[in-house]
Amino acid sequence: MTDNNESQLRWSYLSTISTAAMQLLASATITRFLQPSDYGLAAVAMLCSSLAAYFTQLGMGRAVVQKANLTDGNIRASFLLSLATGLAGFAILTALTPVLAIYFHEPRLPPVVIAFALSLIFQSISSVAGGLLRREFRMRALFLCDFLGYLLSTFGLGLPLAICGFGIWAIVASNVSQPLIVAIGYWIARPHSVVPTFQKGDFAHITSFGGKASATTAVEALGGSLDVLIMGRLLSPASLGIYNRSLTLSTQPGYNLSTGLTRVFHPTIARAAERSLAECHTILLDSERRLMALIIPFCVGAAIAAPTIIPVIFGKQWVTAVPVYRMLCLVAALDASFHLPAIQLEVLSLFRHKFLMQVVFAVAFGTGIVLAAPSGIVAIAIVYAGLQMIRTTCLHWLSARSLRRSIWSLLEAWIPGLICSAAVGVILYFVQFSIVWSSHIKPAFRLVILILLAAATTIAVYRLLFTKSVYEPWMLLVRRKKTEVILQLN
Repeated sequence: MTDNNESQLRWSYLSTISTAAMQLLASATITRFLQPSDYGLAAVAMLCSSLAAYFTQLGMGRAVVQKANLTDGNIRASFLLSLATGLAGFAILTALTPVLAIYFHEPRLPPVVIAFALSLIFQSISSVAGGLLRREFRMRALFLCDFLGYLLSTFGLGLPLAICGFGIWAIVASNVSQPLIVAIGYWIARPHSVVPTFQKGDFAHITSFGGKASATTAVEALGGSLDVLIMGRLLSPASLGIYNRSLTLSTQPGYNLSTGLTRVFHPTIARAAERSLAECHTILLDSERRLMALIIPFCVGAAIAAPTIIPVIFGKQWVTAVPVYRMLCLVAALDASFHLPAIQLEVLSLFRHKFLMQVVFAVAFGTGIVLAAPSGIVAIAIVYAGLQMIRTTCLHWLSARSLRRSIWSLLEAWIPGLICSAAVGVILYFVQFSIVWSSHIKPAFRLVILILLAAATTIAVYRLLFTKSVYEPWMLLVRRKKTEVILQLN
């Protein structure tokens, strides 16, 4: 990576870290004023909106990043398609609300789904501007827009409504207003022409790449959402709320970390693919090593510390979520590892095998949920973790094959993270279960101690054992030095 890429990566991670911190603060505040049933109902409505978005957005933002020679006509075509599909998605989802209410046995669902469906329109407005900002490596602008969007929607709107007793509508207001604020910010940061174009050539690459990317991602999203789709019908809103909050708390930090990297990774590897497969492999290997060096220790540490984390973050009424959260921490680590090789396959326009793999996963996951549902949400989490492990392995095999490498050449990037996670896990387990905590130590302070121990252990392991490959690249971002990057990717 060049110094400029490192600078943009720094801004990207500043965005994701700040968002993760706000999400944690939101979980520790808003969740205390709401009930599991509120989150269960919101999870179903959010699922309907998310799936509609995957099936209607056509990957316009990614197509804008991907195209080598982007023209003004391509931009106008992308915006026209994005807006049209966003409006269509809103109309279709609104029309389906009576059917959804019957399927989920939930008469309160229609107005909530319609409110969430508004986000489809707001996302369609922002997708092209966001893609242009990523293409141009303007991570500082993305950071400011995303930060303000989350801050204003969550703490300026969601939290006050939750405190005032609006229940699920506090969740709705927070989630729907965020893409609207972000869309306004993106447009201010990167305005572009919205005049429609009807030239066939302007649509060629956009519809070809975007359609394939959207179809593959939609199947992937459907497979990952089958738990809520099926559990929403078979289980109570309270059980679904516990599962949903546990899944969010376990996967959101890893998702934020991977998002921070992929914002720079996608345009970087897209340009590298124009030169050589060897360069793509080097970029992928280095990026995954950096990512998993943080994700795996974090997930292991969180699983060990679950009895302390859940009561502190959610409150004592959520303690039944502890075993579910522990199992979903494994899902979180595997889910985070999925993003980079998936993007690399998209860059090379290799969709067919990935699409088939997602279809098989969706069928297996749906079948597993139905069979595991009578045994409870912990059994469903176990099924999810096992299938996610198989899917992640297959995806890395496809990625390595496309780069003419062995799967081991990619999975070896996990070694630093696995070694570090073993050290973190042992230390936190000893502290969590072997030391008798004083009754005078408040739970929040115990959590701070565990976090500090995990952070100190992680830094020590990488400083002593993986100085060149992990420690120095991360410290380069933290210290904001303008020196040469340790791992050269060219």
